[in-house]
Amino acid sequence: MSMEAYQAANKSAQRAYRAAMNRGEYPYLSALDDFLPYERIAGEKYIGVVEIPLHLVAGTKTAGRQNSFANNFMPLLTDETEFAYKWSGLYDSQLNEGIRDPIVAYEYMHRFYVMEGNKRVSVLKSLNAVKISAKVTRIIPKKTDDLENRIYYEFMDFYDDARIYDIWFSKEGSYAKLSAAYGYEPGQMWSEESRTALRSEFLNFRKAYKAKGGDKIQITSGDAFLAYIEIFPAWQLQSGSEDEIKSNLTKMWEEFVTLGKGDSMKIVLEPHQKEKPTSGRSILNRILSETPKQLKIAFIFEKSVVNSAWNYAHEMGRMHLENVFGDRIVTSIYEHAEFTNNSEDIIEAAIEDGNQIIFTVPAQLASASVKAAVKHPEIKILNCSTNSKSQSIRTYNCRMYESKFLLGVIAGSLSETNEIGYMADYPIYSTIANINAFALGAQMVNPRVKVHLRWGCMKEQAETQWPQDVHIIFDKDWINPKYPTRKYGLYRQLADGEVENIATSICHWGKVYELIIRSIMEKTWKDEVEKNKNRALNYWWGISSGVLEIVCSQKLPYGTKVLVDLLTELIRRREFSPFQITWTKQDGSVTNQAGHRLEPEEIFRMNYLASNVEGGIPALSEIKDEVKEFVRLQGGL
Repeated sequence: MSMEAYQAANKSAQRAYRAAMNRGEYPYLSALDDFLPYERIAGEKYIGVVEIPLHLVAGTKTAGRQNSFANNFMPLLTDETEFAYKWSGLYDSQLNEGIRDPIVAYEYMHRFYVMEGNKRVSVLKSLNAVKISAKVTRIIPKKTDDLENRIYYEFMDFYDDARIYDIWFSKEGSYAKLSAAYGYEPGQMWSEESRTALRSEFLNFRKAYKAKGGDKIQITSGDAFLAYIEIFPAWQLQSGSEDEIKSNLTKMWEEFVTLGKGDSMKIVLEPHQKEKPTSGRSILNRILSETPKQLKIAFIFEKSVVNSAWNYAHEMGRMHLENVFGDRIVTSIYEHAEFTNNSEDIIEAAIEDGNQIIFTVPAQLASASVKAAVKHPEIKILNCSTNSKSQSIRTYNCRMYESKFLLGVIAGSLSETNEIGYMADYPIYSTIANINAFALGAQMVNPRVKVHLRWGCMKEQAETQWPQDVHIIFDKDWINPKYPTRKYGLYRQLADGEVENIATSICHWGKVYELIIRSIMEKTWKDEVEKNKNRALNYWWGISSGVLEIVCSQKLPYGTKVLVDLLTELIRRREFSPFQITWTKQDGSVTNQAGHRLEPEEIFRMNYLASNVEGGIPALSEIKDEVKEFVRLQGGL
């Protein structure tokens, strides 16, 4: 029987050999020493004896017997050779008692290359085994700016904590997200129970995913697994039925396809307007065909609308909708959707109540929103955030960096000490851009100005007093109606402790919601779907869309008001961008050249500060525990 198995393996090798030759590829096993030059190696580290995934065994360490195997590790030599008899003997041993002696392998960039034990690997691969025991030495590559290299260094940190080789990602930050999903911080050692659970759940997922055709999608099984467990609980992969897993995969399949697209995320900078009809008959047709039935719209808030400045601003937006559309819509409020499982229940309740459109106001509810949208594709769900890669929901937000730039111009022109204060909330995507835009606006009118940065989310708050020379301060944009204060927007701290308000940003959420509802009523929503198949749509509107402006005090000097109005008009006409200038980072490197516009994704993904900012971006360990998960979800640290 063992010789028959060898003959079958040999036939598989011959097929793989011919297929590789036809494609112009190398038909034998690759040898690590042949393609890894010494100058790319930073060092070696002995890992120990570990169980390694067989699908990650990619070749041999040296060129010794690589020609005895096809590139699928199946044997090429005929069944009359001594090699064939040894292979068959190992096959019998595996069936009778199992191959116990570990192979010797080198790991490089998450792939294994065999030094001793090629035939053992070949036998186990022929039997579709999953793991093999190995004495592993890791070859550490030198650090580069290459994406795969950066991900590999993240993997090495993850391995130190979890001791798991199975999972590989194609996107930075994924190992930290995976650890968080299992309740671990980076640098925290995993329990054996957690390791076993992850291995089992991932292998069950990978089997079902590949059986459904996952290999045809341009993402790794790890990418797909991470996306899956953000929607469906990981523990169901062990306790759930095979049919249930298949059903969940079917519901999520378009999400996987979207992740696999190189341009999967579309940032929409302007509302998509319906072309105006040119004749009376066209107007009549439009009215008859596009007047919808009464729309039921739900707004879901994390807290009460009167206990949060952020929620109150969006509540005003909901009221604007009712004033504009009258009895064509019915809106309702769902409060206290805390960042726990009850948020999913509240979204489900809104759907059961018959709402066709749901706005989840907290960015923390992005994952819950995707989960609900996957289950209910007929419901339109939007989340107020910026960085979704899901085609099941849409996100919406304002380009606040535009107004922050203008406020920076005002602050720089009014500062008599060249020292300005800036209070930020969370170190997430777009927030860093807001800080930099403010600093660049101040620097444009005052090259000597410094912006002192503070964060409101820190475990240990800095001194409550600003430096002595800081009199012009920027604080939060919105006022909490329950706890009103004059310390909002841009203000001047007076000597007697009083506050003089100067200017503030206003995002007209009502206008944002109005434009979105009109797009649904006028069917441009559907047009965007057809034009952006398998792409995540993120609305990021600004001054040019009429949803963002700044309101200034009447005491603002006339010259400053003229300058701000001029810059506002240039931004409105898209003739100028706050980052369309030469500026440097804190490390002194130039981040942009005058005249060049940064791409939208470059702006909201900024993770560095301008050179005139005094302060830094906090580490995750410095942030309050209750907001860490929010920062992770929104692409921060």
